[in-house]
Amino acid sequence: MPHLVIQYSSNLQSDIELQTLCDRLYQVMIESGIFPLAGIRVRASSCDAYCIADLKPDNTFVDMVLRIGEGRSDEEKSAVGEHLMQVASEYCESLLADARIMLSLEIVEISKSMSWKINPIHQRLQSGQ
Repeated sequence: MPHLVIQYSSNLQSDIELQTLCDRLYQVMIESGIFPLAGIRVRASSCDAYCIADLKPDNTFVDMVLRIGEGRSDEEKSAVGEHLMQVASEYCESLLADARIMLSLEIVEISKSMSWKINPIHQRLQSGQ
């Protein structure tokens, strides 16, 4: 953990480079200093079926959900959320100016007792491999 999951409307693919957005948001998570490197994941998935607001065909959306484990203060969560949203909104600036995108972010904290993981990447990074 943390996992930043991005869903976006498929009609957005010609307007922005999603890999670049993922790279920038990944960098925010690294720079926050509150997440272990081995746990960070950012992934984006296109949604082919959707209905947006008034159904105009040029409406788009980017919906981000950051799932994190317990242990961070509200201030830390708020700061990383604000920074992620700032970077995403700057990246989508032209679409926001045209009022044809819905951009959202939610942070979900996962209970340790309800989360199971197997991640040997932690050990690999600690051993310097």
